[in-house]
Amino acid sequence: MFSFAWKTIRARKAGFAAAFLALFGGAILLTACGVLLESGLFGGVAAQRYSAAPAVLGADRSITVELEKKSDKSEDLAEKVPLPAALVGEVARIPGVTRAVGEISFPATVVGRDNQVLSGADGGRSLGHGWASAELTPFTLSGGTAPGPNEVVLDAELAQRSRFSVGDQVRIMVDSAPRAYRVSGIAAPSGRDRLIRQSAVFFHDSTAKTLSGSPDQVAAIGVFGKVDNLDGKLPPGVLVHTGLDRGEAENLDGAQSRFVLTMVSGSFSGFVLMIVIFVTASTLALVLNQRRRELALLRAIAATPRQVRRLIGAETLLVSGVAALLGVAPGLYVAHWLRDFFVTIGVISPDFTLSLSPVPALATVLLCVGAAQLAAWSSAGRMLRLKPTEALGEAAVEPARLGRGRKITGAALLAVAGAGVVSTLFLPGELAMVPAGSSVLVAIIGIGLLGPVITGLATRVAAGVFLRSRRAERFLAAHNSTANSRRLAAAVTPLVLTIGFAVTQFYSGTTLSEATQHQARAATVADYVLTAPQGVPAEVAAAARRIPGVTASTPLIGTEIIAEDKNAAEEPLSKSKAYGVEGNQLTGTLKLTGVTGNLSDLRGDTVALSSTEASWLGKKIGDRVELYLGDRTKVTPKLIATFDRNLGYGDALFPQDVLLPHTTDRLADSILVAGNPSVHKALSELAGHYPGLQVRDKAELTVATDAQQEANLWLNRILLGVILLYVALSVVNSLVTSTLDRLGEVRLLRLLGGTRRQVLRMFRAESVLVVSIAVLIGSAVPVLPLAFLSLNLTGTPIPAGPLWVYLGIVGVSVLIGLCSIRLPARRLSRVARRQP
Repeated sequence: MFSFAWKTIRARKAGFAAAFLALFGGAILLTACGVLLESGLFGGVAAQRYSAAPAVLGADRSITVELEKKSDKSEDLAEKVPLPAALVGEVARIPGVTRAVGEISFPATVVGRDNQVLSGADGGRSLGHGWASAELTPFTLSGGTAPGPNEVVLDAELAQRSRFSVGDQVRIMVDSAPRAYRVSGIAAPSGRDRLIRQSAVFFHDSTAKTLSGSPDQVAAIGVFGKVDNLDGKLPPGVLVHTGLDRGEAENLDGAQSRFVLTMVSGSFSGFVLMIVIFVTASTLALVLNQRRRELALLRAIAATPRQVRRLIGAETLLVSGVAALLGVAPGLYVAHWLRDFFVTIGVISPDFTLSLSPVPALATVLLCVGAAQLAAWSSAGRMLRLKPTEALGEAAVEPARLGRGRKITGAALLAVAGAGVVSTLFLPGELAMVPAGSSVLVAIIGIGLLGPVITGLATRVAAGVFLRSRRAERFLAAHNSTANSRRLAAAVTPLVLTIGFAVTQFYSGTTLSEATQHQARAATVADYVLTAPQGVPAEVAAAARRIPGVTASTPLIGTEIIAEDKNAAEEPLSKSKAYGVEGNQLTGTLKLTGVTGNLSDLRGDTVALSSTEASWLGKKIGDRVELYLGDRTKVTPKLIATFDRNLGYGDALFPQDVLLPHTTDRLADSILVAGNPSVHKALSELAGHYPGLQVRDKAELTVATDAQQEANLWLNRILLGVILLYVALSVVNSLVTSTLDRLGEVRLLRLLGGTRRQVLRMFRAESVLVVSIAVLIGSAVPVLPLAFLSLNLTGTPIPAGPLWVYLGIVGVSVLIGLCSIRLPARRLSRVARRQP
């Protein structure tokens, strides 16, 4: 059977080449997504600061809820979770452990000689530590001595870049105005020139404990000796990190990188798989449709349906297997390219290491082969069910009707898409994006199943215009398109997918980003915003209030909290953006809508929640709310006010002195200041006391998650671009294949007296018809989802984003459609002239 299948493949190279290219491109995408997904689960950032310790103990950064009869739910915390300092001594007494070293880590920004703040290595941060933890790298002195109470040791790279040497005075800013320290020594990490993404500043151990703000806590514990028997001898919530996993205990970057890769690759893998199946099915259906006479003849000469099915299966297995195997290596390259791009836009760590194993390649081969077999079986099903004589009759002309199952499935998908569009109006914030994007993809698949019906209706309308023309080529184009609705649908559907999917993905992201900015700035009534590259000390708000003319000022301390409701039907945990503010300073700086209660009472053990979050938790004003702060601290503040949810300011407001100690940096994102124009100069002079401080207009406010949303926009754009390249390939595939298959038709037209010029004009008219229908349907599909999403987020049905992107998407799609029909048509007309 395989030898016979190979002969049929060689006889129909053009058709099977189209199927091969579709599966080859799909294998590349699936392999890349598989590698990224595996890396999100098992990849990581190599340890730098803790590279000398065989094992590092860190706190569990997740909250998990155990549910009966359901899988457990968990959410990761936003901040570093500390360990009790007393645990260092307990670990040191475990048999086999030679010593345990507690790590203290906090931001320590070095101020240069020109009063400018200095970043860490490679644009990262400089972090303060106790000198006793220098052996975790290890750092060794290259000059000077260990630090005393008012002294520091700088790492060699930072000292060279800042031009400080032993004996110099250096100013360092932690969470307040800079303080002067004497440089007692210079240290370098053994075996390398510097750390990547961070610089180290070592203080005397007692000084480091005080500056950290939590003298009874440590960030992590490095363990030396035999570390294999630590499991089972540690308190609950303490994790043992070894090997590559130590990097996750060192920085939040590793965990955040894995989360981003898991989230992105997980969500896009589903889209990619659906698109690959859709495109593969469309291409194979086109190829099999061109072989209707051949398959019918096989049935007529006594081939059984099982034999024909085995032949098609063998052909498909050969093509899909080779395409999948050849697509694995380029897929690995694409995965590394995507990883590098994610680093460039700042969503994963520069030193994040991908996890490579045979699993993604094996999964890709199985998925591609399985998708191809399913597509081939479903496409040939009707032909194989017919009697041989009926098959010959139906092979002569295109089937007039769609199957009942296909009609029902297509209609059901359109109904599901419609329900998803309606739900967009009622879901809060970012959640509304899920049905908006999914409904478009579901609608396009439904349109693909009902393609001949929909394009047939559109063609009859357009054909009416063409039939009124006296030109023969337009007359022929109209009748060709009307009689061959399946062929037309195969050309239109990929273009509809390209336009509809691209427009929805791009404009849904820009609409959410604009809504976040707009809502944050609409709620901000302050006159000025104070910012700094590394964060602003919260005490700057009090310093600003001492300036004559300033009427109010409050810090904005951004973090995330987790609310728990075990009685919730689906989601017992809810992660929300939260801000720490000074309640009595909100008048004149921040004005949220729909406030019930009094935000000025926000002090002490209190919290204000959005009405959405309060409703989800079933809480009313006066109730106690169980919440986890970013460092796993559980609090039960009293709910004193509710407000309308604001995408910029999230779901919770806390008193700033409650939230600040539970953030990793203990710095504010910005300071809001209300005052008359005369205070601008005095605010600018604060930069002399707080280097790096910048005074901005409120229109330049950037809320904490704007950078993350911008990164997500870039993620969507690049992944969307990769997928659209594949879809564009499939469009060219389908259109070129279907056009080249019309050689017999072109020869007949030439024999009947048609000139080459008339044939080319007929194809031009058909190409205009195809792209016109595709543009109209592709542009119409995302209209309601984007309008409802924009109405939900911004109050207007017009989505945010530049118009030129839509015009560019349509223009590229039109160009692909026109070229994919007209260029093969030129070749056909030349061949038909040589071989009448």
